[in-house]
Amino acid sequence: MSVADVAAAWLGYAVIAGACIVKVPQIYLMVKFSSAEGLSEVSCALDAIAASSFSYYNLLKGYPLAGWGEQAIVAVQATAVVILVWVYRAGTDWKSRTFGLSLWMLASVAIILKGHDQEVLLLVLGTAPTFLTAISRVPQIMLNWQTQQTGHLSAITFFLQFLGSVARFLTTLQLLGSDTLSLVSHAVGAILNLVVVLQILAYDPDVKSAVRPVKPPVIVPISEKSV
Repeated sequence: MSVADVAAAWLGYAVIAGACIVKVPQIYLMVKFSSAEGLSEVSCALDAIAASSFSYYNLLKGYPLAGWGEQAIVAVQATAVVILVWVYRAGTDWKSRTFGLSLWMLASVAIILKGHDQEVLLLVLGTAPTFLTAISRVPQIMLNWQTQQTGHLSAITFFLQFLGSVARFLTTLQLLGSDTLSLVSHAVGAILNLVVVLQILAYDPDVKSAVRPVKPPVIVPISEKSV
């Protein structure tokens, strides 16, 4: 194993370690304020499906865990975010959403058990995360732009996801034999996560007040008293 392979493997494990807390700031803010303000349910759900699909693809392809393991962790945390959106959003139709979640879990089991020799399924699982990531971020980006605010979105979470996508792009080049589907998925994820981070920085009132230029004091000359 070359030095580059060893470095890529360790970087991969570092990304996996970081994934253990990547959505914790987002979950913390939602629980702290008992609110899902600023979060798009569609974006959160597609984010969970994209991470799950990418995990299934790499698992079925037999790729080393160091090259994709964080996606499985992100999938679990993203699912937790979706459930919290349901909990904190008024008027949630629990029956239909519980049915949909159960259906996805059953499909996941079937994919893992029966998907090894299904070339068409592997192609779908490999390409789906790229489109799902793009689709999941676009509603969130549009919501932020339309409302000119980001609610309780966590800049830390999206920045960590941006860094993770960049690191994964590099490790994929080294560990997975330049898998084109994986490379495109990580590149798209990095760009869109960065856009959300920039929106949070642009629309957050605390950041605006911190960067607002301070006007210099006006010095009024004192006129001489007439004698």
